[in-house]
Amino acid sequence: MTREIVANEDPQITRVFIVRHGRTDWNAKKILQGHIDIDINEEGAQQAEKVASHLEPIPIDDIVSSDLCRCINTAKPILKFQKTTSYSETPKLRERDMGKVQGMALAEALLTYGESFRNLGEKESALIERVSEVYDSALKRATINSHKNVLLCTHGGVITAFTNHLHRDRKYDLAEGLSASDLRVPYNTSVTVIDVEKALGRGMIVNCGVTEHLGGDFRVRNQLLR
Repeated sequence: MTREIVANEDPQITRVFIVRHGRTDWNAKKILQGHIDIDINEEGAQQAEKVASHLEPIPIDDIVSSDLCRCINTAKPILKFQKTTSYSETPKLRERDMGKVQGMALAEALLTYGESFRNLGEKESALIERVSEVYDSALKRATINSHKNVLLCTHGGVITAFTNHLHRDRKYDLAEGLSASDLRVPYNTSVTVIDVEKALGRGMIVNCGVTEHLGGDFRVRNQLLR
């Protein structure tokens, strides 16, 4: 598995970069966010600038962001460095709706519901369906418009659910050195890279949760936190 984030130059391939939003105060306080529209904090804004600078050499043709402000304000610095990029926002890339535990501290959710709190709110199948619509549309546009590099800005729970779906259900390969256990909730502004063959639709998850632009390999320790 390579940790290097580089542009795709092969016209037969679409490279999809998936970026998690920058850090928020609720991330720091371990509060479950879900659909609640919490913005990035100062640290998150700095992270967004760092990932934007890191991605600057890559000519990104198309950026699609969740319509929640923590993603919008992560995507906008990336867009600033890109000259010919189309940009859109959609609620279909939002974090999973967590129902009654949204806005609740993780510790309180565990005390009240146990780990079954993860079953409250939106079903994973519904999340996968809406995210797939955005992903497949981006791939279709890439084929029609000869795009080589596209980017989705979304949320930790979305990334882990969707990458597992791609590997498990769509049979995407994993790059050498990458295992299914690596398809976890990634760190804030981490970059996940997926290559898809335009003609056949076969895919490979090249890497997951790369954070070198932040100065090290950062991981989310508590995988229940969204």
